[in-house]
Amino acid sequence: ALSLMRGPLAPPLRACGRRPWASSMDVLGELWARPSNVVWCEAKVQLFHHSEHIAEFWNTISNTIFCVVGIFGLRRAIKLRLPAAFVYTETMLVVVGLGSMLFHAKRNYIGELLDELPMSAMAAGYLLCIDDAQWLTQQPYRIVTKAVVLGITACGWVFYVLYHNFVVFTTTFTFQVLVVALLSLNSDPDLGGVFSRHRLLWWCFLASIGAGKGIWEFERWLYRSGACPSSASDPLFWLHPAWHVLAATSHAFWIRYAASLTLRRRGGREDGDKKVH
Repeated sequence: ALSLMRGPLAPPLRACGRRPWASSMDVLGELWARPSNVVWCEAKVQLFHHSEHIAEFWNTISNTIFCVVGIFGLRRAIKLRLPAAFVYTETMLVVVGLGSMLFHAKRNYIGELLDELPMSAMAAGYLLCIDDAQWLTQQPYRIVTKAVVLGITACGWVFYVLYHNFVVFTTTFTFQVLVVALLSLNSDPDLGGVFSRHRLLWWCFLASIGAGKGIWEFERWLYRSGACPSSASDPLFWLHPAWHVLAATSHAFWIRYAASLTLRRRGGREDGDKKVH
């Protein structure tokens, strides 16, 4: 009787006992099983070498530096009562560390997204940290600047998710960081020119991120050339952990520089006892 009531074009009945979220879990399982878009040298030469649960042991462990730097940054942001953008950005650095741990431990697509999406979200936080610091981040241009930067970032992510091209992600993230770096360098003319000693933290940021990027590219070249070092006694084996350390260091330098700009604008004191000049 039920089949007669449904008619020939009616959709098929759901299987008895089928949970409505089962298909979503299937999709999640497929994404979890899908390999990542990029492979690092440690995965090529020492895959699951130290633990059956951790694919890239040293690349995974070295991500703790992001969590440590982020937690100290959170403590400092709260102590100095910095704007919420700083709290958000430091929190995202901790999330980046945790996501990158999962990525290197499991080498799957979900782990990679949980590493890269927070990186992009953190870079968006950098832009928020320099509100009012430069004429392009002041009214009436602030909304336009944010719309352009975030719009290009969103387009980059759409292409990345659709085509799984790792270069699209790295280009998008580099664009985000580069825009904020250049805007912050030209902030607060009272600090002097770009080579003023008051901008030393910015140049320390540039040196550390530049060195890290060079190491990162060198490891990619070793991988493409089939020349990944197989022994931990070879200094080149530690290129990716070194990238993690330098990336976290560059974040610490830049966020302190941005905080000094904020404290200057409100006439506050840094670390409770040192006037920001």
